[in-house]
Formats: sequence, C-alpha cells, structure tokens
Amino acid sequence: MENRKVLHVFGGGVFVKYAVDIAKSVGWRVLLRTGERFLDGLENYDKDDDVTVLVGNSLTALMDQGGAPGEDDIGISFSAPWVIPKRVIDLFHGHLFNLHNQPLPKFRGAGGSSWNILMGDRKGGSSIHLLVPEIDAGSIFVSSKYVFPDSLNYPKDLDDYSTKQAIVLLESWLPTLLKTGDPGDSAVNDDGKSEYWPRLNAKIHGWIDFSWSLEHIVSFCNAFSIPHKGAKTLLNEEVVYLSKVRVSDQCEKFHPFQTGLIYRKAQNTLYVAHPDGTLIIDDFKFESECGKIMLGDRFYTPVALLEDSLTQRIQYSPDGSVFRVK
Repeated sequence: MENRKVLHVFGGGVFVKYAVDIAKSVGWRVLLRTGERFLDGLENYDKDDDVTVLVGNSLTALMDQGGAPGEDDIGISFSAPWVIPKRVIDLFHGHLFNLHNQPLPKFRGAGGSSWNILMGDRKGGSSIHLLVPEIDAGSIFVSSKYVFPDSLNYPKDLDDYSTKQAIVLLESWLPTLLKTGDPGDSAVNDDGKSEYWPRLNAKIHGWIDFSWSLEHIVSFCNAFSIPHKGAKTLLNEEVVYLSKVRVSDQCEKFHPFQTGLIYRKAQNTLYVAHPDGTLIIDDFKFESECGKIMLGDRFYTPVALLEDSLTQRIQYSPDGSVFRVK
C-alpha cells in the first residue's frame, strides 16, 4: 500500500464514511475489513484508489489478505462483526480503538438502545476507547454524554440521535489523532461501575409477558418497536406484533382473569384489559395475512415462549445470521 500511512477500519455502518473522509483529508489510505452484513454502500469505494475493501467472515483470512499494519498505522473499530483477538490487537501497539455508541462504563455490550428504553434510562453517550481483549473495557480517550429528548420513544429515534452525537465526537478527535499520532489523555473505564447488557433479537426475545405491569409492557413494546416490527404475542394462535401502545388515562380496573381480553375496538385501535387498567394498542400487525380480531379475543403468550426468551442468548455471525450461544 505504497508508503502512506493506513487507517485500518474494522466493521461497518454509517461511521465508516466519516472515517474514510477524515483519513483521505489528511493524506492517509484506508483498509476496510468488513463482514457480509455490511455490504450495503461498499460499492461507493469500488473506484476509490485510496480505499481497499476486504469482505469476509474470517478475520484471520482478512488479516492475511491485508497484511500487518505498519509502524505508524492506526486502527479503529465500528461494530466489528468479529471478536478481535489479542494477537491482532497487539499488532497495533496501543493504537487500535473502538467507537462505542453508549456511555461507558455503564452500557458495555451490544444490546443497544433497547436497554435504555427497558430501563427508563434517558442518559445517552458515545465513547472512543482503547480496544482490549475484554468487552468495551479499554481506557476512554474521548466521550460525550447527553440526555435523550422526551419526544424520542423508539430504538430508531434514540439511535439516530446518538449517531449524530457520535459523528461530532469522531470528527473532533480522529483528525488530530491521524495528524499527530496522539490520542490524547485517557480516562479510566472503571470496572467497579460497569454494567454489561447482551445482544437482543426481536424474534427470540420480543415476547410480551402480560403478567407485567402496564408500565413495563409499554416500555417493552417501545424497546422492540421501530426499526423492529414490535414486541409480539399470540391471538388465536397467530403471532401479532404490537408496535405502538399506550396506557389509558381512565381509571378502569380489571380482574387478573380478564388480562389480555380485547373489550373494545375503534377503527384500528384496540382496548385491552389488564389489572392496572387499559392497554391501548394503536398499531399492530399479524405475522400472517389471515389474522382476524373479534371482540372478546385474548392476547396471550405461552409460558414456554417466555421461558425461551429469558434463557436464550444470541450472537450474530459476520454474515449477519443469528446463532444461539445457549
């Protein structure tokens, strides 16, 4: 790759474009190693002599193809689809970083903004830290923290907002790093204050438990809403996704045996009984095209599905497919 310095990018997504533009603006080349799940947009680099793109599901093979980094090269990871091993980390001699679009050390892991919504935590943040073998545990070089506006309710809302904040952070930090080789002063990523939240998958984890409070049902539905289909349950053995729900401001009270019963329909809005009051469903969709709703039908999630959602832990393969850890 000539004698120019190289920014080694691992992963994909929206941040890659900004990293590429910054690197090119200071005369660096870019070597992007990415997985098949990030194929969208890569055609933009087909005729770009300053960017080499290597796509594959084996990081070992991609490292062999691209070769080891030069002495002054720098690496950065954006949602890398692999667990980057110590032998690769060591090649960068303390100059391999990761952008984590959550405040550290509180939100380690890749569960994303759905956890914010589930926990009712409106505090967001972006962090760029040293990449180490432990998950999101390296020293923090630059970060920003903010509070999500109350108008943001769904994962896409929070993700779009935090992405804009992270772009500002990246654009303020990366040019100086590439020009000087100095990442700046670091802050401790305190293990004693850390929390780790695992990946979520709507298909596996998105089952609604109607024994929860209405407040928790609403936050759960919000957490699996846009860009996802919504949290789900069964109606007459058909899967139904509930993407927009709210609690009635009326003071109805119902017996636990009435839980899940649809007692009123008004156009496309459903009114569902719950011991805490009424769950109003403003947007829903059947998985199949033959689903129908009648007054007196009941939403219900079998215990076996709820137990499966609690016990299944998942990861994503570099090609984007899901596999279950346990």
